[in-house]
Amino acid sequence: MIGLNDVIRRAVSRAMPNWREKFSWGVMAAAILLFAGWYWRYGGPWNIDPKKDAQLANGWVTNCSGPDFKKFAQVGGVGPGPPRPVFKINDQLVLAVPKGNWPSAGRINHEPYKCREISDLPNVPYLYFVIQGNWSGGADRKDAPLDVRDKKVIPDAVTVRVEHYRTGLSPSDEVAMDQVVSKYDNKMADKHDVGGLTCGRFVPTPPTNEQGGQLCWVQRTSSDPDDLRMKTAVDEKKSPLVFVDATNTSKRYGGLLVYWQVWTSDLAHARDIDQAIWNSLAEWNLVSEPEVRTGQNY
Repeated sequence: MIGLNDVIRRAVSRAMPNWREKFSWGVMAAAILLFAGWYWRYGGPWNIDPKKDAQLANGWVTNCSGPDFKKFAQVGGVGPGPPRPVFKINDQLVLAVPKGNWPSAGRINHEPYKCREISDLPNVPYLYFVIQGNWSGGADRKDAPLDVRDKKVIPDAVTVRVEHYRTGLSPSDEVAMDQVVSKYDNKMADKHDVGGLTCGRFVPTPPTNEQGGQLCWVQRTSSDPDDLRMKTAVDEKKSPLVFVDATNTSKRYGGLLVYWQVWTSDLAHARDIDQAIWNSLAEWNLVSEPEVRTGQNY
């Protein structure tokens, strides 16, 4: 005969799994609700400030302050830090670029949790920015060729890309570059000097489809830190504005590759434009004092 105690024991044993299960589900539901509340308040995509997201998309770091950033500090040489985003190319070149120069690097997920020293900054793979000069003396975008007028052509607005080049020019690189120049030099027509550049029109060898644009370079020695080369659009003689596409492989700042493009009125401005870029890097650099040499019309 089953006693009252057995009945109670069996009832309790049947109820226990249900109780434990309900308790587990209750704990899980509470955790989900807590996480959802936190995510809604702090982490949800609907909570991201569009302006801040745009800054992160361009690699901007704006939360730095301290002695390393005193060059552009807003208060007393200590902080808060630069009223401009900061980009670390390498240990020798850390740039605080004015926002008006449209700086842009690769996207970052977040700014450093603390930014009190240069070492707190991540290295960027590259940096774009724009500088505006006045080398063309009031040229208008209507002076650009018809096929590009619909694009946003702004005379003397230089688009620049800077990236770290670990070794600079090695001896073998220099030999290879000289061989390339020698090859082009032998195929150049109408060679002439333009503002300190050696330029000529490349004559393609049939049956290639290469277009015969103008190539220019600086005659350099082994002691020169820069190796500047550029090309122009094929139709530069048909337009008051010349499109210049330049590359500078430099030993400065631990080794850099500097690319730049511009519409300008005369290829003779090219070296002044290149110098203006170096002036900007020196002015914005947080690591060393600027050594600015002033180019014409800048």
